[in-house]
Amino acid sequence: MYLGEHHKMLKYCFIKNEKTGLVQLGVGCPDEYYIEIGMKQRDVEQSETNGQWYLTELCPHYTDKQKLENAKNTKIQDNDILRDEALNRGVTYNNILFDSDTDQKANILGAVLQMSDTDTIEWFGMNNDSMTCTKQDLLNIGGLITALHSFVWNRNAEIKEQIKEAKTIEEVENIEVNYEV
Repeated sequence: MYLGEHHKMLKYCFIKNEKTGLVQLGVGCPDEYYIEIGMKQRDVEQSETNGQWYLTELCPHYTDKQKLENAKNTKIQDNDILRDEALNRGVTYNNILFDSDTDQKANILGAVLQMSDTDTIEWFGMNNDSMTCTKQDLLNIGGLITALHSFVWNRNAEIKEQIKEAKTIEEVENIEVNYEV
C-alpha cells in the first residue's frame, strides 16, 4: 500500500539494488536488532509508481504527464460507475418505479409488438409493484427509459470530452460528474 505523496523517513534497511536504490526495510523490531544484522539507517522514500521503498535520492516518481493521465483515468472510472448507476436507477410512471436497463427496453418492445390497442398486461416495477398497463402505458414507460438513456449517454459524452481536454490535475478534479436530471 502506497502511503502517500513523497513519504520519506529515516529507516534501517539493506540496499537490495545499488543502481535503482531499492531497499529492504527493517520493520517491527528494536533498532539494536537491525544494527546487529548489519542494516544501516538511511533516508528512504516509498515510490508512488510501485509502492516499493528506495533510497530517497533514487526513488522513482510519476512525471507530471503521468500524474495527469492517472487523474484522468481515475475520473473516467468514477464517471463510468456513476453513469452505469444512472442508467439503472429506474424510471417512475404512475408512481411505480420501473427498471430502466436494456433488458427492460427489449421486454417492453416485445410486449408492445404483441398487443392490440385495447389489450392490457400486468407489468411489474422494480419493487414488485404491479400495474395493469395498456399498450400506451408501455410505450410511455419505454419513452421514459429512452429519454433517461439519451440524457445519460449525452452527459457521459460531455464529461469524457471535458476529461480528455483537461490540461491540469486541478481541471480534472473540478469536472463535475453528475447524472441528476
